[in-house]
Amino acid sequence: MTPPPPPPHPTSGVLGQRGWGLWAVIAAGVVALLAVASIPVLGFLLWLYGGPDIDEARAAADRFVQHLEQDRDDIAYLSMCSETKDRITVGEFTEAVERLGRPVSHEIGRAGFGDEAGNSAYVTVRLTGRSGATTSVSLRIETEPAWRVCGDTFG
Repeated sequence: MTPPPPPPHPTSGVLGQRGWGLWAVIAAGVVALLAVASIPVLGFLLWLYGGPDIDEARAAADRFVQHLEQDRDDIAYLSMCSETKDRITVGEFTEAVERLGRPVSHEIGRAGFGDEAGNSAYVTVRLTGRSGATTSVSLRIETEPAWRVCGDTFG
């Protein structure tokens, strides 16, 4: 006669399957949590790399100051936003440029967005006047629909 089979091991059979099922549920929960948590991060990265470009605002500020250096105040004035042009005339704008000190050269400094949507930006510009004196100004640039210089820096 053959001896009876040994009793089942405590971790085999149904208990072993239940233990593996618990780990599968935990792993699935962790994966789901990571997927949900990554949505805001992916959104931020999409905005950062696919959203508005600060270089466009910097270029608008650069063109604006170049017009001032070339005594083309009428062209610079046209590149200002409508709210600023409603407050001052071209003549008043030219007077403000001369009061500040007409630039002969400039250096574009720091730039950053003024709102989360990227519709406004601030660009720091270091202006060098005819006498060699330097003045730093912060230009507020807004889209309407193209980048325009706004604010009261020159008015």
